[in-house]
Amino acid sequence: MAIISIVISLIIWATSLMESLGLMGATIIGLVNLAITVVLLVIFTKLYRDNLLGGTITFGKAFSFGVLVVVCSSLITGLFSYILHKYIDPGYMGRIMTMMQEKMYQMFANKGMSEEQIDAAMRAFEEKGIPSPLESVKSALLGGLIGGAIMSLISAAIVKKNTQKEDAFEEAMEEIKTEE
Repeated sequence: MAIISIVISLIIWATSLMESLGLMGATIIGLVNLAITVVLLVIFTKLYRDNLLGGTITFGKAFSFGVLVVVCSSLITGLFSYILHKYIDPGYMGRIMTMMQEKMYQMFANKGMSEEQIDAAMRAFEEKGIPSPLESVKSALLGGLIGGAIMSLISAAIVKKNTQKEDAFEEAMEEIKTEE
């Protein structure tokens, strides 16, 4: 999963896709990455279930496996991101921030905001500054952990397959039916 994420990041970086697409493009790229991650989690969890667990897996075990996969992937991807932003292309985040600033300015101007309002918003954006490579990695890891937990819930719900009764209520109801 980390390899696929790194390849996607390299394509985005090498083609300057983020700079050319702008804010909406960044959102679309994020959604595509999210979908790819969920699909990969489902595939990997099914492989784990079928090849190592004999075809059955509980929701909890599927969720734990998904979180483990995402955390490992986030660590590897975070390391790659650090190397990219620190050594390969230290100006990349600056270019992204400049592009975001320009797009935000255009968006605010198109919405009819006054020049003072736009300037205040742009100052607030500039005060945040360009994140350091380490800050970017921390943010990516935190986002990966939180997003990974959510995506693991989705994939676990899709992949879970128990041969036993999954619900104590169902089991109790089954006993009542047989007593009647």
